Amino acid sequence: MKSVFLPIDQNGNVVHAHGGHILKDRGKFYWIGEDRTDRNKVSCYVSTDLVTWSFCNHILTVDSHTASHCVRTSPELDIPEQQAEIGQGCNIERPKVLYNETTQQYVMWMHWERPSDYSHARCAVAVCDTIDGDYTYLGSFNPIGHMSRDCTLFKDDDGIGYFISAARDNDDLHIYKLSDDYLSIDRLVHVLWPGQQGEAPTLFKRNGLYYMLTSGCTGWAPNQSGYAYATSISGDWCLPKDLGDETTYRSQPTCVIPLEEQDGSMSYWYLGDRWGGSHDDYYKSKYVLLPLNFVSDTELILDWQDDIDLPVG
Repeated sequence: MKSVFLPIDQNGNVVHAHGGHILKDRGKFYWIGEDRTDRNKVSCYVSTDLVTWSFCNHILTVDSHTASHCVRTSPELDIPEQQAEIGQGCNIERPKVLYNETTQQYVMWMHWERPSDYSHARCAVAVCDTIDGDYTYLGSFNPIGHMSRDCTLFKDDDGIGYFISAARDNDDLHIYKLSDDYLSIDRLVHVLWPGQQGEAPTLFKRNGLYYMLTSGCTGWAPNQSGYAYATSISGDWCLPKDLGDETTYRSQPTCVIPLEEQDGSMSYWYLGDRWGGSHDDYYKSKYVLLPLNFVSDTELILDWQDDIDLPVG
């Protein structure tokens, strides 16, 4: 498999799952990401081998059902008075999904903006009984009054969920503990690297250590990504260290995929967006998939290779 790819689904259509993530559920891989075609916002695809993908559903659209939320939210998905640069309605970016074992629901968090004004900087929440079903939109809001842009989700070994997002015009990175049902913010547990600017956070755990990948802030243009680690999600994190080359191989991190090798060990795979930019080029955006190599628990390397061999299929 090529490390840079633009997959086609079973219907002959390009896979649009930008800024998303791939998670394993019931023995299959589900790729959930941003889709700005027509009135769509988030789409879901399924695969057994991470190579061949089948379209499941446009799981969130401008016309999705809405419902009230336990916190004060704004319900807008369609904003007809403003013309979106790409797609229709509001801008939905970096959608991520966690499964809540207690409520038996799939909960999506994402970044919400008006199409012509990025000053609102809100997160948004949607929920569904199935991973690939029609999600009910619960609205957008500023978490505990803070700005919230690029974001991700993380579930710890104890089932506690966390929402991580860029705040204060991307100057800070906030880690929030979620409520037990994952539908709202419980509290802010950490502010990382205040004033240092970053976006595209990705959080994963290996051998008891937490790792955070982030990128710089250069719009559609790629830049030098970094990684940091900590022994506690709410404890002291090291300063970010460089990851990959000066453009992260012309990509921006979106998630890390843990995969089990034949010997039972785990490997970790970097998934990044190679953005095509605005307008028509956006729909040509490709994806970059590369193995993360651990020299030690605290030294992480992302090397370039043209071809990859995934331990699945």
